[in-house]
Amino acid sequence: MSLDLHVRALGTTRCSRIDTGVVIRVACAAMILIATLLAFPAKASERLGLRGDITTNSDVITLGEILANAPSDVASIAVFRAPALGEQGTIQAGRIIATADSLGLGPVETYGRTQINVMRAARRIGSEEISNALATEIGNRYALDAATLSVAFDGHAPALVVAPEVIDPVRVIDLSYNPDSRRLSGIVFIGPSNAERRAQVMVSGSVIETVEIAILNRAIPRGEAIRASDVGIERRPRETIPADARMDNITIEGHVARRPLAAGAALRQGDLVQPDLVARGENVMIVYRSRGLTLTMRGSANEAGVMGDVINVTNPQSKRILQATVIGPGQVVVNAPSLGPIASIGRVAQ
Repeated sequence: MSLDLHVRALGTTRCSRIDTGVVIRVACAAMILIATLLAFPAKASERLGLRGDITTNSDVITLGEILANAPSDVASIAVFRAPALGEQGTIQAGRIIATADSLGLGPVETYGRTQINVMRAARRIGSEEISNALATEIGNRYALDAATLSVAFDGHAPALVVAPEVIDPVRVIDLSYNPDSRRLSGIVFIGPSNAERRAQVMVSGSVIETVEIAILNRAIPRGEAIRASDVGIERRPRETIPADARMDNITIEGHVARRPLAAGAALRQGDLVQPDLVARGENVMIVYRSRGLTLTMRGSANEAGVMGDVINVTNPQSKRILQATVIGPGQVVVNAPSLGPIASIGRVAQ
């Protein structure tokens, strides 16, 4: 049997006869070549590759977590144990390759990595949250304001570590507290109930009662007005704070610095005064009031004063020194002593 192929070349027509077996072999070879070319990219893309660093929420690490393109029938196989909650570990690339070989998998592309880092996800409850839980419990038991209480723990600051999905509140049990010594001890745990504790820690320490004080955010020169933005709030132990440094005893509005004040210093009531309305040596208006009579005159202030201060002023005409009360900027008042009502003159008998 023969096959006639007609090939048109440069305006002439030639007929030749080619054996059918040759055609079949050529066609088969072409099909194999095409299939190989089509399959090669897919095989390259499915090659096992070492993943980068990972974070896991489980106790174990599966093959699919550390190897890209792992077959679905083996990807879920647990091959390594994960670090403890909140901890980090490493897996050497050689161990991963050996594990893949033991499962009959192909070569693993490491991309030059010698190991991968594994982080175990966790939720960490620090000493501040633990202190707040203890303060709340003590406040409820002893009718104290929990916001004013903090705990100084013995030894290292305690912490609780649980899985990220655990959202139970911090709880306190077996609490022992002495109001006189302010010593405490107890167990703090996280869990839905006492019988189901996800994590727990035993604590001991001292309870500190704190108060709010004003801290200066910047240096204030003498005589400069204090603004609200100049003051920050900080909590300090009550025993170490003078009464006039407590925030509830500080009046800032309308006051100035009595002396230069340093940044970061605790602000005390004695550091603030009302601004001077009269300066020493200033010419002032003296208002002289006497029963039904008011006189005004110019004078000189012998000293500075704020609203309501009693200061000495000099009458420049008589050179007398008078005691006057500051009533406004550059103004003082002198109130003459009352002599009482004038006695009526009785009729004299003739």
